[in-house]
Amino acid sequence: MLTITHTPTEGTIIDGTSKGDGTAPILKTAGWKWGRSITAWYIPHSRDRAPHLARIEHTAAALRAAGYDVETDIDTTLRDGTDAHHDRNERLTDRAAALAAKAERKATAAAAAHARHDHACAALPEGGEPIKVGHHSERRHRRALDRAHTTARASIEADAAARSAAESARIAARSTDHRYTPAVIHRRIERQSAELRSIERHLTKYRAAGHTAETSNHMHQLELNKAELERDIEYWTAVRAEQDATDGPKLYSRADLRPGCFVNCSGTWHKVIRVNAKSVTVATAYSWTDRLPYDKITDARAEDAHTPIRPGQ
Repeated sequence: MLTITHTPTEGTIIDGTSKGDGTAPILKTAGWKWGRSITAWYIPHSRDRAPHLARIEHTAAALRAAGYDVETDIDTTLRDGTDAHHDRNERLTDRAAALAAKAERKATAAAAAHARHDHACAALPEGGEPIKVGHHSERRHRRALDRAHTTARASIEADAAARSAAESARIAARSTDHRYTPAVIHRRIERQSAELRSIERHLTKYRAAGHTAETSNHMHQLELNKAELERDIEYWTAVRAEQDATDGPKLYSRADLRPGCFVNCSGTWHKVIRVNAKSVTVATAYSWTDRLPYDKITDARAEDAHTPIRPGQ
């Protein structure tokens, strides 16, 4: 018996599979992944998210068609946003630590590969002496060249792996801080609010047509997604309010800027022509102006181009 379960803390997983039982191709096709740490198949990004009902039903139907007995146990409740995001931050921290340890191991392996290559090169004749064909040293010389070439390739590959691991560790180390920067939170709230409005429009059409969550699986999914978005918007709005109420990082707003001052976006300074509700109009080197949203502004200066302007001051 195979059991597909969904809970807020564990996400969507399937129990009862075993290696070589034939379920792997079906689950891979349906978008499932194997989790070595949990020794089970799971749907990525399903923890503390609304269950993906269509994918679960499709997977169960495909497994049943292949002759497997399948049951489902779906918990559609959502945890509090604070608890859900706290646990996610802990997972991100653990992942960053694991990647940092991996980067250190790869760097050590790369250093060892470099040392082996240096040792192989040291065995070659000095001055780039050519192979003496027919001489008793020919075979030894050719073996030394082969070792030098082999260790060079291994060193290059180890160095590339070390650089890749170091970059992954660097990105993971700043992922949590990046998620909580005011600009990122602002854009996330804007995106989620737009998704919520879209869902509400679709639900209104479904209700007008006489559908309910009991008669329409798609409407049921929309209601679950709506609840998830409302929870996340509430959480991130509270985070932004706390940032604005304390000495935490802040966003520039209409109250901070004025025509004639300068703003920085992506490392480039622009002169402000007009201050709008959600953006500023800036001058360009051409015959037209441009608009920069407040969440893209990283720095600002007064009209003298030197005096700093701090958000919220």
